[in-house]
Amino acid sequence: MQKNLITQQGYQKFVDEFNTLIKIEKPHWVKEKEIAAAHGDRSENAEYIAAKEMLRNIDKRLRFIEKIINNSDVVDINNLVHDRVNFGSCVSVINLETDEKRTFIIVGTFETDPSKNKISNISPIGKALFGKEISDEIEFKINNTVTYYEIEKIEKYQIN
Repeated sequence: MQKNLITQQGYQKFVDEFNTLIKIEKPHWVKEKEIAAAHGDRSENAEYIAAKEMLRNIDKRLRFIEKIINNSDVVDINNLVHDRVNFGSCVSVINLETDEKRTFIIVGTFETDPSKNKISNISPIGKALFGKEISDEIEFKINNTVTYYEIEKIEKYQIN
C-alpha cells in the first residue's frame, strides 16, 4: 500500500483532532448516553438514540483519522527545495487564454481545501505542476476541458 504524503502541519492537525475526540468528545457522549439510558425505555428515548448516534459518528471519524495517521509519510516542507514546484510549494500561475492569475498550494490528499487553493499533489493540476520551473507552461485536462498555465512564481508555502 502506497503511503500518502502529508505536511507536518496537516499531520499535527489530524493528531490534535484525534486526541480531542478520544479525550473530550467521546467521554462526554459516553456519559450522555449513560444518563439518557437511566431514563428508561431506550427504544423511544431520543436523547439515548442521539448520544448513541453521536458515538457511532465519533468512532467512524476516529477510524478515518487513524488510517490517515498510520498511512501517511510526513514531509517537512522546510527541508525541500522550492526552485521547482515541489510538495509544499505555493505556485502562482497565469491562465494563457484568459490572463487570469491563480495561486495553488501543493499539499497531500487529505489536506486539500479548494477554498484556500490547497490542491493535492496527485490531482491533475498538482501532477502537471510538479517539478516545473518558473516560465514553464503546463496543460491539464479536467472534464474534457484543457487549461494552459504559465508558472510565474514558486515559493515555499508559509503556514500561518
